[in-house]
Amino acid sequence: MTSLRILFFVLLALPQTGLAQSLLWEVSGNGLKQPSYLFGTYHILKDSYLDKAPTVRTAFDAAQGVVVETTVDSSAMLNMAMRALMPGNSLKKLLSEPDYQLVATEFKQVTGYDLAMFNMMKPIMTATTLSLGYAEKEVDTLRKFTGQPLDLYFAVEAKKKGKAVTPLETMEQQMAFLFDHDPVEKQAADLVKLVEEKKHTKGQSQHLTDLYLAGDLEGMWKLGQQHEEKYGDLSYLVKERNQTWMGKLPTIMAVRPTFVAVGALHLPGPEGLIALLRKAGYEVKAK
Repeated sequence: MTSLRILFFVLLALPQTGLAQSLLWEVSGNGLKQPSYLFGTYHILKDSYLDKAPTVRTAFDAAQGVVVETTVDSSAMLNMAMRALMPGNSLKKLLSEPDYQLVATEFKQVTGYDLAMFNMMKPIMTATTLSLGYAEKEVDTLRKFTGQPLDLYFAVEAKKKGKAVTPLETMEQQMAFLFDHDPVEKQAADLVKLVEEKKHTKGQSQHLTDLYLAGDLEGMWKLGQQHEEKYGDLSYLVKERNQTWMGKLPTIMAVRPTFVAVGALHLPGPEGLIALLRKAGYEVKAK
């Protein structure tokens, strides 16, 4: 994965042209007795952001159920850790000595960690950690928000309030997208490219964050289109998962008014949740 692709994985936000500037959408009609709400999250944004988004808090508080992409399952943590490892392999084996030193120097400078700590982990783990480090250093606005990451906040607060919490995927499924989609050889090559291309990708994290905070679906769509033209299709991260989720969401929303919080990338586009819900007969409008 390139740095922008990794950032999109972390953010999962990419809307469609022609949509209103909103991250919160009301879903009604098609037999629903009460409306549900669809909200596009930014996975690394902290929950104090909601102080500036009272309509989102209102929709969340009114819902009887909450849907998130996944919930933290302590019993799956060991399996996740094992999935991230490369038995019999290492970064030192996958990278040439010059490339290893290039990555090690950059990794230490950006994250504060020695690359040796990640030597036995799949390269995508190192690349993701490095990309998050770039985003945190580059995006001043992210540091202004405090609390829990948005998705975790919604799941935790929903349980506290006695709301039904439904994950759309298991942790194992989500980690499979990250760790197993590309062979480790390609992951290693992309890790080196991530460091080599950092000057060309500078400013992308800030730009993407600004678009999100403005609710600029049009701008995010255009950025996503440019990314796909340059780096390839993201259907395995977005379109295929949207189709799977659409097999679950109508039944969930029919049972109770639901607040659906998923990465904003999943909301729009011809195969985004907004379009798919409308195609299924629902009225979906910006709030």
